[in-house]
Amino acid sequence: MPCLSILYCPLSFLSPASRIRREACIAAENLCSICSPRAKFDLVSSNLSFLARSSLNRVLCCFSAPRDTMSDSLEVLVVASPFASLAPLYEIDPEADTLLIVPPPPATFAPWESSSSPTTNGAVIASTKAAPPASRPGLRIKVSSKHLSLASRVFMNKIRFVSRKTATQSDGRIHLQLSPEANFDPKAVSIVLNAIHGRGGAKVPKQVDLDTLAQIALFVDKFQLFDALEVYGERWITKLLDDKRLPDTYNRELVLWVYISYVFRHPEVFKAVTKTMAGGSDGPLRTLGLPIREKLIKHIDAQRQAVVSSALTLVNQTLDQLTAGTASCNKYHCDSFLLGELVKSLTKNRLLWPRPEKPFIGTSFTTIVTAVEGTFQSQSRGLAAHRGGGSLWTSASENGINGVKEKLLPNGRAKGGNGIWEPITPEASPEPVARNGGGYFDTHQCDARKLVGKLDELDALEDGVKGLALEGSLGYRNY
Repeated sequence: MPCLSILYCPLSFLSPASRIRREACIAAENLCSICSPRAKFDLVSSNLSFLARSSLNRVLCCFSAPRDTMSDSLEVLVVASPFASLAPLYEIDPEADTLLIVPPPPATFAPWESSSSPTTNGAVIASTKAAPPASRPGLRIKVSSKHLSLASRVFMNKIRFVSRKTATQSDGRIHLQLSPEANFDPKAVSIVLNAIHGRGGAKVPKQVDLDTLAQIALFVDKFQLFDALEVYGERWITKLLDDKRLPDTYNRELVLWVYISYVFRHPEVFKAVTKTMAGGSDGPLRTLGLPIREKLIKHIDAQRQAVVSSALTLVNQTLDQLTAGTASCNKYHCDSFLLGELVKSLTKNRLLWPRPEKPFIGTSFTTIVTAVEGTFQSQSRGLAAHRGGGSLWTSASENGINGVKEKLLPNGRAKGGNGIWEPITPEASPEPVARNGGGYFDTHQCDARKLVGKLDELDALEDGVKGLALEGSLGYRNY
């Protein structure tokens, strides 16, 4: 660190040389408070004297590392790396002046916690298998520093301020090594480097799988290579969507799509997958070890909490009114029947007691919809389910008795699917009844049925989740 007395000593007490050094120190201190100080070197140094600019480059090396985590993924090797002699050599530029060393991936890429993840409310989130641990060895890639600098500001800043005299290895090249902790895939790195060097054909595939595209996105994101890979990213995403639809449940593939659409700036895909994420997740987005921005995670979770809160309010109001008897049925006691089914379904999904509260960890909108649907799809709801497995609102003319369409006889009996003549439930029964001669279950209207029918508003709540807009009106990303 430079001497602090130079920074805080009055100018009148400093020699001309110390004043120059103080000017450089202050400029360096200001730069180190920015994300990428060296990227701002030219801008700031234009206001300094010639001697101060020369001093600034030396003083910058004394300050602590910049806060930009992206540049931490790359280091210049002064001493030869052990991978330099062990990893296979891959040539992109025959006249390369730089050797990029990609260590073997130390861990599984973007692992999902488990194949089926039970939440705190008993629901199970759909999942997909994580990519198996990479068996590929590391890779040494012969590249051009000019191509790297043109494509990536991160590479440019690293190469610009390196001393070629001290960093050049015995092979006459500068060795750059990617950080092992970054978990870069050698295949994905080679695809990106071939693209920015203008190598086409089989070197840059026209189609990649989802995991490879996510690994490419990781390298593009870390080294700010979007401009160089924009056309390729659009093509890869289009090909993937032609072969397979976007996932409609919260799983590993959905998280990968969120990250891919963000890195390659695909607003339509980004909006669709964040909408699904807000409706299907039971908590903040799982990053799977990917550098997904915290602001993005918070905005998705805010939409999730909003729709879950509205859905729980609607369900709890319906439950409270059925319990209080404000919506009754004097004909068939539908209120008691519907209350019992709703209580059982909510209890099964652990939504009744204790009632979920913000931030609704372990509760998703999908879980609430499943619980409400379970109220009308129970296998123990009387005549309609016992004989036809049909819905409470379904007529016998649609399902029949035991699933067989039979007209009721005047004596009040019907021939079931097993060939036995079965008696019809008496009219006084509280269960849905089949009317003699009518051939249908009574689909009467009552206050209880009207009240429960309001739960259809859950569909409107789901439609109200719009997902996130990737870019603002000026074309800049919002996250």
